[in-house]
Amino acid sequence: MKKSTTENEKKMDKTFDKKELKKEGKTSKNQHSSEANNQKIIADLKIKLKEAEDKLLRELAENENLRKRHEKESQENLKYAIRNFSTELLNVTDNFQRALSSIPRENLGENVMLKNLVIGLEAVEKEIYEIFERNGVVRFESLEKKFNPEIHQAVSKKNSDKPEGTIIEELAKGFMIGERLLRPAMVVVSSGKNQEEK
Repeated sequence: MKKSTTENEKKMDKTFDKKELKKEGKTSKNQHSSEANNQKIIADLKIKLKEAEDKLLRELAENENLRKRHEKESQENLKYAIRNFSTELLNVTDNFQRALSSIPRENLGENVMLKNLVIGLEAVEKEIYEIFERNGVVRFESLEKKFNPEIHQAVSKKNSDKPEGTIIEELAKGFMIGERLLRPAMVVVSSGKNQEEK
């Protein structure tokens, strides 16, 4: 009986060993498929991470561009905020200049009060233009320059010794604010020599 028990035990051990081997094989297969599955998940996560990083970088670049654009617009708004005020004040300075030019200059030496008044008005006019310049409003010269329709407004044409298209008279000064035109210069343009004189 001992013999059969030992044989039975051997048979059971063999059966048990086979079952263990099968289990180990299944476990090994499960581990292998689990590792493959994990590798796939890791690869997918890496792709998603890369996409998220790219998206984040694009968003950061977009935010930076928006910030720069906003900063530029704010600076331009500040720079050109005085446009309407300056335009209206230019009309006042034009009238001021007309009033100054209407005073007869030949009698200034005889009349001390009139002379002092003109000197004072000229000082005020000079100060007004200096204030304009400190705020970015600059007048530009047009006399004897070539007519440019972007910055000049022709009021009339006259025959003159100057070449055709040359500005021979400036009725009102032109002004720029920054790089933009605030007001065109009102000018008279030469139409060249009179045909009869040629």
